Amino acid sequence: MAKPPDALLLLGRGGLGSAAKNELQALLQACQQGAPGLPMQLAFVDRNQPALPEALDSLCAALAPADLAQQTIVIQPTMVPDEPALRRWLQKVAMRWLASQAEDARPQLVFARPLLQSDGLVPALLNHLALATSQPDVVAEEGDEGWQTDPVAWSTVPTHQRHVLWCMGPRCVAKGAAALWPRLSQAVQASAPLKQQLQLLQTSCQYPCNQGPLMIVYPDGVWYGHLDADNLVPVLKSHIEGSEACAAHRVHSPRVPPPCSDSDP
Repeated sequence: MAKPPDALLLLGRGGLGSAAKNELQALLQACQQGAPGLPMQLAFVDRNQPALPEALDSLCAALAPADLAQQTIVIQPTMVPDEPALRRWLQKVAMRWLASQAEDARPQLVFARPLLQSDGLVPALLNHLALATSQPDVVAEEGDEGWQTDPVAWSTVPTHQRHVLWCMGPRCVAKGAAALWPRLSQAVQASAPLKQQLQLLQTSCQYPCNQGPLMIVYPDGVWYGHLDADNLVPVLKSHIEGSEACAAHRVHSPRVPPPCSDSDP
């Protein structure tokens, strides 16, 4: 008989709004009700936090430290559809995390089968479809008279001189990009010159993943990498307010920029 897991980690994709996190949180709560006492944690592949390494740290803190080497953590990907290349990369993230732990404090990490490959999915889906016929039809209800009219702002281009593209792809998130996004956003909101000039945008993977977390400033065409909580804001201010690119963290630029340090205002 298979040994039950000692902890569960639900792994999902993030999103621009709160819906992805809320739905995964609801799934976690349902699992907690079904298996009370089993340590559980959420993790996000992209666009949200905690990332997989931080979630594993949190789970291990909830397990018995003396027995970590005998504990099994099951990682359940909830992404639909499954992406084999992404799943393999996530397994490498888990392997790197294991390698960073002391030998006597390395739990077993097991990736469960993707949801679409679950044996119980088809019966559950058919039962769900039968229940769906009792739901209301898609029709305009009272108070929805303006349903054909979109907000005016959806047709208005914001005032800005530059786009700042912040990568929230899986690899940058694993390097801390999701945790840094609030710091970046708050810094722009707190600075009148930055707020007037910049349009902040989150992006999916920008591809030079080993250089992450990545920030790209357009139309200048300057890419910055290896950013963290200490250098992120100084690098951005140096570029925008000083009209120069910071060479210490420059990954790519169409021209050679003057040097700067992380301590520049």
